[in-house]
Amino acid sequence: MKRDRLKDLEIWRNHLHRKPLLIRGCRQVGKSWLIREFGKQFDTFIEINFEKNKSIYPYFSADLNIDTILEKISIHTQTKIIPGKTLLFFDEIQTCEGALHALRYFKEDKPDIHIIAAGSLLDFALNKLGIAVGRIQFMQLYPLSFGEYLTVLDRQDLREFLFKQENDPVIAETLINHLKDYMWLGGMPAIIDAWLTNRDHLVCQHLQDEIIESYQIDFHRYAKQHEIPHVTKVFESIPAHIGNKFIYSHIDPHTRTEMLKNALKLLETAGIAIPCYHTSAKQPPLGAMQNDKKFKIFYFDIGIAQRLLGLDIKQWLQNPLPLSNQGAIAEQFVAQEILAYADFHKLAKLYYWHREAKSSNAEIDFILQKNGQIIPAEVKSSSKGSMRSLQLFLESHPECKFGLKISTGPFANHNNLIEIPLYGLESWFQENSS
Repeated sequence: MKRDRLKDLEIWRNHLHRKPLLIRGCRQVGKSWLIREFGKQFDTFIEINFEKNKSIYPYFSADLNIDTILEKISIHTQTKIIPGKTLLFFDEIQTCEGALHALRYFKEDKPDIHIIAAGSLLDFALNKLGIAVGRIQFMQLYPLSFGEYLTVLDRQDLREFLFKQENDPVIAETLINHLKDYMWLGGMPAIIDAWLTNRDHLVCQHLQDEIIESYQIDFHRYAKQHEIPHVTKVFESIPAHIGNKFIYSHIDPHTRTEMLKNALKLLETAGIAIPCYHTSAKQPPLGAMQNDKKFKIFYFDIGIAQRLLGLDIKQWLQNPLPLSNQGAIAEQFVAQEILAYADFHKLAKLYYWHREAKSSNAEIDFILQKNGQIIPAEVKSSSKGSMRSLQLFLESHPECKFGLKISTGPFANHNNLIEIPLYGLESWFQENSS
């Protein structure tokens, strides 16, 4: 399994102003694997799992003297900690508040030590304890992008070809077939690894069910007992509402909105539910014009979403549904690609635009910002489809010079419209980005 973030870790290692690194992301997106793989580049690698080894806790309960902490860890692991040659990994750090507090002091007292921390449900602890701004760096890890999927398929040639943004019907068909596989597999590393190893859809389906169950078990770790039924209801309902304005009464008309709102917030903090807020998109930053009351919700992984929707993988493999019938899923795919190629140092945010008027109702699926420009993007599950909403947006936002059409069609450029195939999003996001 290869991850793009490995290159970013290598840059972090040699950066002059390196700080302790905290890796965030959903459970089972590959945080621990990534750090262990990176650890192979060091002479020595020390992993402390705070969930499994609670005997370490006392090291972080006193005055947080970093020299003392390092000395005790070295004795405990029987491994000498050498600046520049040792990678220290704190896993499941959210279970030890003292260790989270200590991270900030590594920057101040021992900046030459390479230290990375990660954990499941980490944002709940960060919200409680606060973040040491300026003393810790962050890396956000998501499920594998489609580009990463091509790489682990050993089709780096296809991935690199896409950056040419050339149209070849034979290659396009190959990419569409890989895209269809990705849409049911998703980007969770364990699922992709199982598919590459076994090519057995039942094994993959079973693993998806296990991931779903593990996420539901986690509800007991961050939700109160009376909240769990509501969290479960929202968790299971989100896939059916992808691409639509999120309305609580559509989830459960018999439950008070406040209960469902709190459940959704818990799922957002866990990284499962990804909000996409309405913005007027008049000028950057988009968040300054965000409407908190209007939003859509996407899922953390397209494969898990499809499984919750009851997709029969065997039937899909034998007779794949045309992407033209997969409008909402195409939008889910684009949402994941936007997140995957965003600045990993911070939590990426999704935005859309909607004008609700009797005579001129219009909606833009995503509002993007690239190189200081605001760019509307429409997602079409086929190469056909009206672009009326996009034209209305451009007319009402004269500062926006062009829009994107993301579909199964080829690369194209028509005056104020740039067309990008679904499988080619990475090439556009990385092109001339700064």
